[in-house]
Amino acid sequence: MYAAVFIAVEVTDDDIELAEVASQCGYDFTHPEVLDVDEPVVANWHGEPCLQLRLSLKSALSPAALADLPAEAVFKLSHPSVSSIKVRAIQVCN
Repeated sequence: MYAAVFIAVEVTDDDIELAEVASQCGYDFTHPEVLDVDEPVVANWHGEPCLQLRLSLKSALSPAALADLPAEAVFKLSHPSVSSIKVRAIQVCN
């Protein structure tokens, strides 16, 4: 089972594109139900550009457990041009 996490990213440097952040950032998403995390990619959440992480999960989670996953996880994203991040949503994906 896979889940997609959509992350709003505030970039402070006007010369840095979100794609550069995605390819150059350090990242981690640690939770007992997460087996692996794919490299971030640029995505859109309701028309707003964001980063997306694809998580490989140990098993299918209930909708409530999936919704709680970002709050229960240790999530890190680091890049010198990023001033803030916020998880916008998580959803099941293929």
